[in-house]
Amino acid sequence: MFTRFLLLALIFAVSASHAQQKKSLSHKDYDLWKKIDHTQVSNNGDIVVTTISTSTGRGDGYLKIHNVRTGKTFQFKNGYKTGISHDGHYVFFLRKLAYRLERKERKEDVKKDQRTKDDFFVYDVRKNQLTDSMMRIKSYKIPKESSGWVVLEHHKNEPPKKDKADSSEVKKDQKKPIKRLAEKADYGIVYNIKKQSRDTLFQLKDFQLPREGQQFIFSTSEGEKKTDLGVFLYDVQNGSQTLLDSSHYTYKGLSIDHTGRQMAFLAAQDSVKSDSLKYELFYVNHKLPIKIVDSLGKNLRKDWELSAVQRPYFSKDGKRLFFYSRPKRHFHRDTTFLDDEIPEVDIWSYHDKLIQPEQKAKLKQLEDKAYQSFYNTDTQKIISLHDQRMEYISFDQEHTQRYVLGYTNSPYQIERSWDYPSLQDYFIVDTHTGEKRLALKGTSGRPILAPDHKHAVYYDQEEKSWWSLNLETNTKVNLTRNLTVNFFDEKNDRPMLPRAYGFGGFTKDGQALVYDQYDIWSLELSGTDKPKNITRTGRENNIEFRSFRLDPEYRTKTTYYDKGILISAFDKTNKSSSLFSLNPKNGKKQSLIETDNFLITGVDKAKNGTTLVFQKENFQHFPDLYIINKRGAEADRITDANPQHNHFKWGSVELVSWQAYDGETLEGLLYKPEDFDPNKKYPMIAYFYERRSDTYNRYHTPKPSASTVNMSYLVSNGYVAFVPDIVYKLGQPGPDAYNSIVSGVEAMEAKGFIDSNNMALQGQSWGGYQTAYLITVTNKFKAAMAGAPVSNMTSAYGGIRWRSGMSRAFQYEKTQSRIGKNLWDGLDLYLKNSPLFGIPNIETPLLMMHNDADGAVPYYQGIEMFMGMRRLNKPVWLLVYNNEAHNLSKLKNKQDLSIRMMQFFDHYLKDAPAPLWMTEGLPHIMKGKDLRYELDKD
Repeated sequence: MFTRFLLLALIFAVSASHAQQKKSLSHKDYDLWKKIDHTQVSNNGDIVVTTISTSTGRGDGYLKIHNVRTGKTFQFKNGYKTGISHDGHYVFFLRKLAYRLERKERKEDVKKDQRTKDDFFVYDVRKNQLTDSMMRIKSYKIPKESSGWVVLEHHKNEPPKKDKADSSEVKKDQKKPIKRLAEKADYGIVYNIKKQSRDTLFQLKDFQLPREGQQFIFSTSEGEKKTDLGVFLYDVQNGSQTLLDSSHYTYKGLSIDHTGRQMAFLAAQDSVKSDSLKYELFYVNHKLPIKIVDSLGKNLRKDWELSAVQRPYFSKDGKRLFFYSRPKRHFHRDTTFLDDEIPEVDIWSYHDKLIQPEQKAKLKQLEDKAYQSFYNTDTQKIISLHDQRMEYISFDQEHTQRYVLGYTNSPYQIERSWDYPSLQDYFIVDTHTGEKRLALKGTSGRPILAPDHKHAVYYDQEEKSWWSLNLETNTKVNLTRNLTVNFFDEKNDRPMLPRAYGFGGFTKDGQALVYDQYDIWSLELSGTDKPKNITRTGRENNIEFRSFRLDPEYRTKTTYYDKGILISAFDKTNKSSSLFSLNPKNGKKQSLIETDNFLITGVDKAKNGTTLVFQKENFQHFPDLYIINKRGAEADRITDANPQHNHFKWGSVELVSWQAYDGETLEGLLYKPEDFDPNKKYPMIAYFYERRSDTYNRYHTPKPSASTVNMSYLVSNGYVAFVPDIVYKLGQPGPDAYNSIVSGVEAMEAKGFIDSNNMALQGQSWGGYQTAYLITVTNKFKAAMAGAPVSNMTSAYGGIRWRSGMSRAFQYEKTQSRIGKNLWDGLDLYLKNSPLFGIPNIETPLLMMHNDADGAVPYYQGIEMFMGMRRLNKPVWLLVYNNEAHNLSKLKNKQDLSIRMMQFFDHYLKDAPAPLWMTEGLPHIMKGKDLRYELDKD
């Protein structure tokens, strides 16, 4: 008995010691966390390759190769940019320099061309070992459907270091040695895997591989802005090169068909300025180049020219060579002006379909705009498919279909400034003749071409139904007209027509899969057969079923697993997900992975096998990678990316509900510290953005913040975090935020463990606006942080989204801002919902971030809020990160925001000393020299 008591005491002591050893997360710990960057599965499913890197980029990652058949693994430090041979026998990858050494080179300001380059490695799956490597590799390509060879781009060789003693003895009249080609420019290497032989292609400019052939096309050049040497065909089997053409000044747009038997390229004869080169199109068959389009526009429409911006390409069957052309552009330039005499002015006109900022944002796209035609390699005829009257065209994946769809949004471009969704006119295009027929006018739907080559399916937002379009007869059928369930978002609370729940792909027998709120329906495209609910049980069990479309080349096709349709099941009650294989005929579901407290993401499968990979996560478990390789098998975890997780205090998350002030029951998330004691009082930060309760099982990687608080950091440091769902009515986004958020905060206070005197708000963008609004109508919170907030809806309505160049008006009339009226018809709503006009009521200290390159919310919105609060002597700070957009992208700035934001909250909610940047500011003369993180102890 005594021995047993001692054993129990020892276990308790060890457990207590282990718990005490856990530490709180700090800003210095972010670099410890890894992320799964990229996962590939071999075609046969035998190999799974995973790239794992540090989430911050400040550290080393590794490559992991897992053999599904043998269970063996191979791990390689800093491996990345992976490829798997078509037969699954080899894995290729690059190795980057260790982070410490790479940082040292940057610190020492080593020139880019002199820095250490990547190395290339070949891993033999059957031998479970590396079999070859090469240094100084820039990139590589492997054919998608053949094996045995790789083409690599090699950085030019470093010149041999000169021996000072020898060089001093060189006679003055002695000629310098000619620079070797490998030192002059980057070059190519054709690598035979089995023989481990290498053939060098010096002065390589460009190359293109076929999907399954044994030859490829490449070009060589004397160097940038110098003459190209020619275009060649390389035969991999015998290592021979065949010159296709060397009579032109420059070559672009190399292309090769699926089998490697046909090629194409663009060439220009002139050596004048590059912006006026006249390109010609050549088609190659049997190694003989045929000129399809010449510099004078042969075979093009009158006053049109070939575009060299886009690369020509072949249809899958090789019978069509697609290329691009455009109308010639004529500018009336006054050549008598000097450059400094030409006025620099943007002229805004109400006639413009695109306002000037949008034209500027899309300048390259507008300059490069061209239209597709194709050369029929059998008949030698050219068919022009579209022009300025129908700017866009949508093809089937293989580009072989007779009827395709073209569309234009030109008639509706002006209305895009305030209307949403944008509208298009769709045309049926006969690729045999180029004939066009108007099919859909003024629709927001985007028709999806069916694999039967006869139909397209689309969702009509006006009719709230799914339709099919017969491409041969131009007739439409409402496929869901007699159903009582809704296929539109029933929770839509924006002043726009609701979107569809979604499209699930085409099945093997040509049915279209579409979603209602819970279930998957199959639709027969002619409309003859009745729609069928193939999952059946979603609505009654509060489960959302969805199918997958995992083939990267055929994204409209539904993915199957073991003869059934691969589907996910998201339980809307406990927010967990599972995977099933569904028999669409009888609705039976074979379980693949079932969980009741995890979220499944990152699903992928082998193209020709049963290997299925996925990530499984919840708040306490990082989304590591798992595999199954047959139905009924247990899932194996094949990564353990973050074992250090267990060394830190973490926490838990609880799904909560409450009744808002208007009587509606809402859901939210409550994050609590690991050593939570219901008898204590905890400071609480409320974070919000639309509805977030479905993220209940999400893992939150500790990392520097782009704009928001990190839940893992908060609970690890003794905070409670509350994330309420928000619901809206028309025209009152501010009061609706109050109704949802403050009612939820009070419900959390009622639990007894929230310190009501130490609560704060935090939000970014739309959440930033709501934060700014709430502190004008309640003094409940001790501090608030708002990222990129709209403060004045009247000025923001007429503002510009500078990244896209679009007017912001549509956001207020139709989308997230939810006013539902223009500024003049709803001026009272714009004023009532604007934080700026409630500044006199503010008693809550406010920290804002608004960056000077914000492309979504104009930077002046943060300035208006700051200047107003400053004028009325309200405590306010504004962080402006230079050349940063809506959310931070530079790691150094993310780290800085994370530190300052938590110093701000710690000061107000935990009575920690304020940092110097809060008490004394950061004068501009100190910028970049002194960060002023130090705490003011006075």
